[in-house]
Amino acid sequence: MKILLPTDGSQPASDAVDLVKTLAQNRDIDVVVLTVSYDPAHYSMQPWVTEWTEQENLRTKAILEAAETSLKDVCKSVTLVHGSGATVPCILDKAMSLKPDLIVLGAKGHSAVRRVLLGSVSDSIATSATCSVVVVRSKPESGSGIQRIVLGFDQSIASREAVAELTQWNLPRDRQIDVISVVPQPYDYADEGYIGVPITVDPKQVDRLDEAAERMASQIAEHFPHTNAKTPVAAHVGEAIVQAAEDDDAGLIVVGDTGHSLLGQLMLGSTSKYVLRHAPCSVWISRHHWTSDVEAEEVSDAVAAS
Repeated sequence: MKILLPTDGSQPASDAVDLVKTLAQNRDIDVVVLTVSYDPAHYSMQPWVTEWTEQENLRTKAILEAAETSLKDVCKSVTLVHGSGATVPCILDKAMSLKPDLIVLGAKGHSAVRRVLLGSVSDSIATSATCSVVVVRSKPESGSGIQRIVLGFDQSIASREAVAELTQWNLPRDRQIDVISVVPQPYDYADEGYIGVPITVDPKQVDRLDEAAERMASQIAEHFPHTNAKTPVAAHVGEAIVQAAEDDDAGLIVVGDTGHSLLGQLMLGSTSKYVLRHAPCSVWISRHHWTSDVEAEEVSDAVAAS
């Protein structure tokens, strides 16, 4: 398995390194550690450029070597790369050429309000990458640990392949998995006005989703015995998944990305986007189904809109 690990030496980036170490416990992993520096080429006539470049090279060397020291004993191979230019395009270009199974990077940026906001780099990479991405948002009390995992499941190919991706990384069997299958709560509308009166959910619909979630939980339990299924009723699927993670004190949320566009621009589905930007913990955006053998037309027909 191949991981691309962008790092800037910050604490979130260090937490991402720790997660890669966790993933490498039971898998042979080749990791490429990438640090990106600003390119001052168009300021080449300025007297400070030479000194700045020397200092930046020293700083970058220290960041890369620290990551290498942490990873070399647990990973099959560690490759260090010093890129230059705009950060997001450089990371995406490297991912395009490397074709990793996974990008792991730390989340930066926060707000004083209850919900946590992503930094622009992690948000852009998670949204635009063509492979799966883990955005590491560690909790102060638990670091980058992922003892408890919330898995969003909607019976789509994307969510089923997310399960397949999670199990293939061979995480320790003692991890606790909560399969969350949200029953949408319908509301009455009148013309263009929103009345806001909830409609009673058909119990048969709840039973069907509950049965599907239980079946998936049984399959996952072969890898992770401590697996449970829950089917909350909620108006917003993404919010229900985030709430489940908060209630369970989860360290990781896994969701399949169903986003796509006829114009070829990669876009996150609405549920994945909401979870990514509001989760209180790390988020794994799975695009495993993009590289599976499923025909594109079948995916388009079968994947439920997020």
